[in-house]
Amino acid sequence: MVNEMPYAACEALFARNHLKLAQNAYEKLDQYANLLISESAHQNVTAVRALPDIWVRHFLDSAYLAEIVKEGNVLDLGTGGGIPAIPLAILNPELRITMLDSELRKIEFCQYAVNEIGLTAKTVCGRAEEIARVSEYEAQFDCVVSRAMANGSVLTELAVRFLKVGGCLIAMKGRQYDPSVERFAEAASALGCCVEQETEYALEGEMKHLITVRKLSDTTLQYPRRYAKIKRSPL
Repeated sequence: MVNEMPYAACEALFARNHLKLAQNAYEKLDQYANLLISESAHQNVTAVRALPDIWVRHFLDSAYLAEIVKEGNVLDLGTGGGIPAIPLAILNPELRITMLDSELRKIEFCQYAVNEIGLTAKTVCGRAEEIARVSEYEAQFDCVVSRAMANGSVLTELAVRFLKVGGCLIAMKGRQYDPSVERFAEAASALGCCVEQETEYALEGEMKHLITVRKLSDTTLQYPRRYAKIKRSPL
């Protein structure tokens, strides 16, 4: 394993952004970063291939979220290569984390990473609109998190049936976030939810956004619709 980022440098990076990094968490994140780089030679689990960039662009984002999501049953919707789920599991081991993605190879990598690092997390392969109707997952989560998975309206519809009443979707968006384009509020209104908070913050000088959508009532049977219909006629 190549280690280009010593603990002192990573700790300083986190501290500069008002975040803490323990030695044991650093070691697991470092291991995961190298697994991402190695796997990316075979499939595109991340477009970020340099170790320092993974720490800045993936792990800082996840660490900021970890300061907010500290307990409960958490689903990472459209997890890809495991961001933010695996860093969350490392930074907050008490979380009960499930990772969902429709691409089998990515889920197989996530399970491999979980096993190699020694984490407690579950992986599921399938389409969100179908898995959300399976009793094991329907209305079972306190929080759904997602990073760059879909437009806000689409994401809210895909996430809502997974949530318990009172649970929340936390969507991670970048500097180009535009409420009028993403349409979180419009979808939330149709789905018995509300946009509770929109947080703007900076990491290493780059603006980010967290959008929190709270589920207020049970989801009607019609949602989520089939994905083709969600894309064709967003809420």
